[in-house]
Amino acid sequence: MSANPFIADSAVPQRLASLGMERASAVRQAAEQMLTEGRSRLVDKHGGVLRAADARALIDRFDLASTRDLMLLLLDTAQAFARPLISDFHVGAVGLESETGNLILGGNVEFPGTHLGHTLHGEGFVFTRAMNRGQNIAVIAIGEAHPCAHCRQCLAEYAQSDALELIDPLGHTLTLAQLYPWPFDPAYLGERGAVPGRVLWPGLAFDTSTDHPAVDLLLEAGRRSHSPYSKCPGAMVLMLEDGAAVTGAAIESVAFNPTISPLQAALVDLIAHGYAYAQIKGAMLGTVRKGPVDYGRSSAELLAAIAPQAELTTLGWTP
Repeated sequence: MSANPFIADSAVPQRLASLGMERASAVRQAAEQMLTEGRSRLVDKHGGVLRAADARALIDRFDLASTRDLMLLLLDTAQAFARPLISDFHVGAVGLESETGNLILGGNVEFPGTHLGHTLHGEGFVFTRAMNRGQNIAVIAIGEAHPCAHCRQCLAEYAQSDALELIDPLGHTLTLAQLYPWPFDPAYLGERGAVPGRVLWPGLAFDTSTDHPAVDLLLEAGRRSHSPYSKCPGAMVLMLEDGAAVTGAAIESVAFNPTISPLQAALVDLIAHGYAYAQIKGAMLGTVRKGPVDYGRSSAELLAAIAPQAELTTLGWTP
């Protein structure tokens, strides 16, 4: 186990413990019911999201001290989104959206049958979900196992990471600068970092015409792809057996390796809305063919491992 160099506020775990197991369990059950109702709201991308009004209602109903205490209580609930099929190490994370006050829940995801580089970490799940929703994260609640170096690099990609606070049940309130005091950040390559909702590729266009019904969704996601380093935007649409669809766009990292691929981003939304891999009917990838980065092979590999029944269609486009 690693050594902890930080000082915690002991009042936080004492306050959480004073709620008692019965009340804490009641909070989680009430939140889970609200989350279940939100999973069906795919158009609003509300899966795995506890709306600010619902969070406030829980705080008032159960006489909680703050939104942050609620976030810490919901870490166990967030583990329901985890899919650690290799390690069996469940991680939950809860993010507070800066703009809305909504809470985003997420967990870690592992993919047997392919390489470990496809793994999604709990913190990455929450930030990818926020990026898909066009929102920033102001505070993230994490468990006692603090973000690994990979996650710290991932968090450093966001333009508002300097203002990010991380909290845990031990009573720590830390900035990313404390966890990663001298980051390799986007400024080293002359970039400002990821900005949720920003259209980085307004002129993105397909190389050949297509009348597939998912192309508009794909193009919309691709134009929001955070890919300033390779200049190769990527996006994915997953078509589901009930007729719904989820999308994801690449989120490049200045350090390259922590980049979230289009398929990973789409799978985050898939899981958040309660779908299983077996419900993926087809997939459509938009990528820059023969560019410095092409998501074709890696997407095909991961999709074959988790949803072999799904046909992958790849379309080339030019920024």
